[in-house]
Amino acid sequence: MRRGTGSTSGVVLAVLAAVAGLSLLLWSSSSGGPLLGPPTGTWEPEIDLPPPLPVAEQTAATAAPSESRPPPQEGWPVDWLLVGALLLVVVVVLLVVRALLARGRGDDEPLGMEEDEELAALLEASGDDVRYRALAEGDPRNAVVACWVALEEAVRRSGLPDNPAETASELTRRVLGRWQVDETSIRTLSEAYREARFSRHPVSEQQREQAVAALDRIHDDLRRRALAEQERAREQAAARAPSDGEGEGGQP
Repeated sequence: MRRGTGSTSGVVLAVLAAVAGLSLLLWSSSSGGPLLGPPTGTWEPEIDLPPPLPVAEQTAATAAPSESRPPPQEGWPVDWLLVGALLLVVVVVLLVVRALLARGRGDDEPLGMEEDEELAALLEASGDDVRYRALAEGDPRNAVVACWVALEEAVRRSGLPDNPAETASELTRRVLGRWQVDETSIRTLSEAYREARFSRHPVSEQQREQAVAALDRIHDDLRRRALAEQERAREQAAARAPSDGEGEGGQP
């Protein structure tokens, strides 16, 4: 089920309210004062007080405790720890809110032209023709390599910007994961590709079949995602269309 904009906004408001409450509690703790002060009314109860002590006794009673009283301790280390904790919580909450907003936009908005082309290229690269050639043509090593290279070339044709810190295989894995392809199938095919390309021992027919089977599962996941996007596009088009009860003039 996709998240709507309303549910995302409610989550954002709830998170912001929690941050505000936490900020108030941390501020109160760091300032050393309670959130609620004593009552400020003018009414005072009538209490019978004992007669005051003589001046000499008052001086002795007040001087003795002050001499043994320890000096006040500065609380700045605790204050800085509270401030640091507050900043950490705020940063984490902002990241969560950003992720929720991005998910909400991604769920509500239809695919763009570049995303459509990327998905179509991946479907073609994992289609029946590629899998048949991998099974029927060439030696097993070249067939396993061809299964993964077809996906890399599809990602390259989609026009994604290159990242110098990311290899072609890493980019392909990231793109496939973005289309909700099963991670096990991606890992199986990518590991088979690395072994076939960089190892010296022979590649068996069983390894060829396993690589083609992984590519088949990747294709099924991509096709399932494409069908889901088509269904969502039809639902959005139907929601934007005028209802059957409206007349030709646009009046219900």
